[in-house]
Amino acid sequence: MTIRTQIECQYAAQTQALIDADVFQQLITGRLSLEEIDQFVANLCQTHLKSSQILAFLYSVAPPASAARIQHNMLEEMGLDDEGICHSDLLQQLAIAIGFDAQQREALHAGAQNRIKTLCNDPLMFGTIRELGLLVLLEVTCFEWMLSRVSSRMAKALEVYRKLPADCLQWFYHHSEVDVRHAEEGLDSVVDYISYYEIEADELETILDITFRENIFIKHYFGALALAQETNMLEVAV
Repeated sequence: MTIRTQIECQYAAQTQALIDADVFQQLITGRLSLEEIDQFVANLCQTHLKSSQILAFLYSVAPPASAARIQHNMLEEMGLDDEGICHSDLLQQLAIAIGFDAQQREALHAGAQNRIKTLCNDPLMFGTIRELGLLVLLEVTCFEWMLSRVSSRMAKALEVYRKLPADCLQWFYHHSEVDVRHAEEGLDSVVDYISYYEIEADELETILDITFRENIFIKHYFGALALAQETNMLEVAV
């Protein structure tokens, strides 16, 4: 198995686990309450509002072979490429459409920034920045891989069950199936990184285990809701 195949298998497993999760199925079939849908949107916004800052970190540690690619992704996130579509603005449109007021939208930005603060304040599990860089790169590119396959389903659920107009869901469609190219480029960047920093197979396996020890999508998008449902299921089983 090649390194690329190994990584893509991890991404596929993470994505399938999301699709199979009860809470995701409830979202796309309209079985979440309006409040739960709104919380999903809030979690999603907080996950992605500061993506350009995360990409800036990845650009700073990028190998020469993928630096231009990651730089372009960062500029695209900021709306500074030829398309001129700022992704955080698309999330802002989504937040407005769902009815979040100015104070709530400010809280989303504060929550997104706090996620970066937490990442910086948490003790490092590794000896050098190269391992941290790989962990962050794996997570970011895994999100791109998943969104290129799943985000249109999320958008459709919000359109049908939350009655949001399609023009307010452009963030999802911008990352949907038409954006498979980004997901493939993300895999290229991971392979470049592993090769450039000479990360051995056992090191890679350890970092993969740490990065994907829980489902990153359920953790970031559904958080407390998924945990509450799991707790209820356990209580019923007992």
